[in-house]
Amino acid sequence: MSMAPVIPRRLEFADLISVLISEHAEIERKLTELKESTETKDFTRAAAILKDLDQLFRQHIADEEAQVLLLLIEAYGVKGAESAIAVFRQHRPIYQLIREVEKLASLPPDELARDETKLRALLMEHTRAEEAHIFPNALSTFNAKSRRPSP
Repeated sequence: MSMAPVIPRRLEFADLISVLISEHAEIERKLTELKESTETKDFTRAAAILKDLDQLFRQHIADEEAQVLLLLIEAYGVKGAESAIAVFRQHRPIYQLIREVEKLASLPPDELARDETKLRALLMEHTRAEEAHIFPNALSTFNAKSRRPSP
């Protein structure tokens, strides 16, 4: 199945950060729904939730990497943006785990539940790091850059 490319959204930077934070809450809600559906063995619902989660996460990654990470690298260089780069490197294993969980939707419930728990833990750690460190740093960097006079 071929997926359509995801294009970063064109939003004011502060609005983008707000959207990304609200998407973290939406991802958490989806993970709770996924857990409930695996516990009740409603695998049709689990598959639909995973499809929604997949699209949400792909858009979220596109925005973070194309806008937030780019801003930090432009402002501080690769070395100065190392902590953000390390957090954003988690996108790939998270996405791979989403794919793995999708495949497991047709397997025994205990395997799906175990991987759903792994996915939840990885995503929660990831979103906490973004909200506590990366987004505040990116916003203050953007605001400082916006106040500088143009050359």
